[in-house]
Amino acid sequence: MNLELKGKAVIVTGGSKGIGRAIALGMLAEGADVLACARGAEALAALAAGAPKSGGRLETVAADLTDAGAIELVAARCAQAFGRVDILVNNAGSARTGEFLELDDQAWLDDWRLKFFGYVRMARSAIPLMERGGGGVIVNIIGAAALNPRRTYMVGGAANAALNHFTKALADEGARRGVRVVGVNPGPIMTERLLKMRAGLLGANPGASDAFSRMTPLGRAGTPEEVADLTMFLASPRAAFIHGANITIDGGYTQGLMG
Repeated sequence: MNLELKGKAVIVTGGSKGIGRAIALGMLAEGADVLACARGAEALAALAAGAPKSGGRLETVAADLTDAGAIELVAARCAQAFGRVDILVNNAGSARTGEFLELDDQAWLDDWRLKFFGYVRMARSAIPLMERGGGGVIVNIIGAAALNPRRTYMVGGAANAALNHFTKALADEGARRGVRVVGVNPGPIMTERLLKMRAGLLGANPGASDAFSRMTPLGRAGTPEEVADLTMFLASPRAAFIHGANITIDGGYTQGLMG
């Protein structure tokens, strides 16, 4: 299927590792021009080294997306490099796990500043540029924790729930400006972060060696490329009538009626 992404100008935040890296590489392979940003210049250099030789152009920017000024610079850099902004994939940031009584206000504020306000600020910077170019698409990579409350992941789960709400409300705003907005809620995905979590499990409990197989009804964790495939479809003209939806990709992990 031709996703009709060739020549599109795409911002991918958190684009150097895991899901963000898979999305950036997938977009490039489809012929899109990609601006990938992340905190670490070294990981961005590794992304550039692994980029496909044919396809779209890649620009990288090392930026701390807890800084509102850095976010504005990222959006402006995409417009400068490619002449416009067509697609924003908000992906940067993860929140810590921990016991509720041991996480102070600063822990909550720090994680929300990146995950929640990073998405809000990035969308606020990108939408005027999209509107100027005749429209665009925003895909928020959020997380299935929004739909599965856990006592040891309150910070991230609450941020994800807020981002699900934000995505739907932003879709109302975007519709007025020619900007389509969707959300993606990945469940357990085989990333560096999940591997670290598994290492912690094995250290505490050697019997947890089959932890991945028990994570989902499908008997495995997902791959970053599977999330990237969904994201690219949602960002493409092929999904032009999907708007204001938060779509779960989690191997059946979420068993509620919503998501």
